[in-house]
Amino acid sequence: MLQAALLSVTEASRASKQNEMVKTKALSKRIDRSFKNLAAFSDEILVRCPHCHQQAAILSDVPSNSVPYPCPAPKARFACSSCYKSIKEDAWYGPVAIAPVNAQCGHCGSALESAWRIVKEYKSKMEVTCTACGQARLYDTTCKRTYANSQQASDPYFGLPLWLQAPFGSHTVWAYNRKHLAYLKEYVQAKLRESASGGRHALTWKLPNFIKLAKNRDGILKIIARLEKNG
Repeated sequence: MLQAALLSVTEASRASKQNEMVKTKALSKRIDRSFKNLAAFSDEILVRCPHCHQQAAILSDVPSNSVPYPCPAPKARFACSSCYKSIKEDAWYGPVAIAPVNAQCGHCGSALESAWRIVKEYKSKMEVTCTACGQARLYDTTCKRTYANSQQASDPYFGLPLWLQAPFGSHTVWAYNRKHLAYLKEYVQAKLRESASGGRHALTWKLPNFIKLAKNRDGILKIIARLEKNG
C-alpha cells in the first residue's frame, strides 16, 4: 500500500513538472512585444544587383528617431561584393504609381477618380474614363515611388528587388534582411500574438492579413525556411 502511494505521488509530481514545461513552452511561443517598425530593419537591405544579378546590399544609418518613419531620412549607399559596380545616388529601378494631374473630366467637368496605378516605368500620360459621362481621355500624370507591399518587394531607396522574397499565391513574402526574416518567422510561429508596443506604428500592426491568417502558417513557414537557405 505504502509503495503504491509513493508511486502515485511520484507520478503526480512528474505530471506537474510536465505541465509546467508545457506552460513554459507555450509562453515561449509568444511574440516579441518590444517596438519594431520597418525602419528597425533597414540598416542593411539585401537586394538583387542590377548589374550582375547577385546578392548585394543597401546600407544606411538609420537615426534613433524612427517613429513612425526615420527623421531625418537616412542616406543610403549601394554595395555589391560580386561585381563591385556602383549605381547613381538618385537612381530609381522600381515601379512608380501614377495618377492624373487634372482632377476634372475634360469633357463634362465632373471630378475624376484619383486612383493610383502602379506601372513598371513612368508614363507622362494615362487614359482615364470618367465615371459620370463615360468619356475616356489621356491626361498628364503625376507620380510617386512605390515599394514593398504584398504584391511587390523592392527597397525604398533605389527600388531594387529584394533578395529575400518568394511568391505566396497572389502575394509575396519578403524581408529586408535575415533579422527581418527571423522576426517574421517568430511572428508566424507564435500561437499567442499579443499587441506589440507602438500601436499602429508597430510592424506587426501593418503586416498584411495573409501573413496573419492561421491557415497560412505552415505554407509561409515553408517559404521562410527556403529563404533562410538562400539568404
